[in-house]
Amino acid sequence: MNEDFFNKVTKVVIDKLEGGYFHPDMRTNNPKKFGSYHRSGETMFGLDRWAGHDIYYSTPRKAKTVLEDMKYIYSNAYQYKTPEAKEFWTLIDQANARKNWKWLYRGGSLEPRLMYLTAKIMYPKYENLAKLYLTAKSQQLINSDPRLLFHFIYALWNGPGWFQRFAKKFNAATEKGITNKDELLKVAINSRINSGNSLIAQGGKKINGFINTIDFNADNKAATQQNDEPGNLTKLIMIGIGLTIAYYLTMKK
Repeated sequence: MNEDFFNKVTKVVIDKLEGGYFHPDMRTNNPKKFGSYHRSGETMFGLDRWAGHDIYYSTPRKAKTVLEDMKYIYSNAYQYKTPEAKEFWTLIDQANARKNWKWLYRGGSLEPRLMYLTAKIMYPKYENLAKLYLTAKSQQLINSDPRLLFHFIYALWNGPGWFQRFAKKFNAATEKGITNKDELLKVAINSRINSGNSLIAQGGKKINGFINTIDFNADNKAATQQNDEPGNLTKLIMIGIGLTIAYYLTMKK
């Protein structure tokens, strides 16, 4: 797949469904507002520094809790796995985001670079899961339609288990001879709406409401307001970030 195409669609996923910045200090300073984020580590664009440790670091995690782990993170006890992961979190650290950024802040002038790096970090994860769970025919169809690719890129944030479930449904449809992209999109959306998981189902309904109206070639900018309260779906997504990304920790390569 063309990596530029992947990056472009990933930006839309972030704009439409992923929040901006969160730090556990926010929970400590305002437990009433952020108490439900008890599993979340430092997070940007849905990348959780705690739950997704093995995505960013080659050094095994030394701590058992988010707060304890921050001591190791900020003392540079962990070795980064890739240049992209190092640059992503270094930019955030150099901005002293922990003290300077508000909840859901998107990085200001750093936003384009951080968004690009997010896509670079997630691209190998997509390639790996696609090879594991999608047939060659399914991959060809997905890679030719940004709406279908959107569905499976977002599945990276849902976790490998959900990616596998969605892939199974999609593969079954293509094996039956369905190649029409609109029909396959219905299969993809319905696999979310009928997932049996309230968060996944709500996401599917939201995606269904906008997926056919997006110009993937445009500079899609999120409507997220830095100082506004997010909607219920955004709150649920932010709460679930740590749980979903954590699936990567048990993933066999």
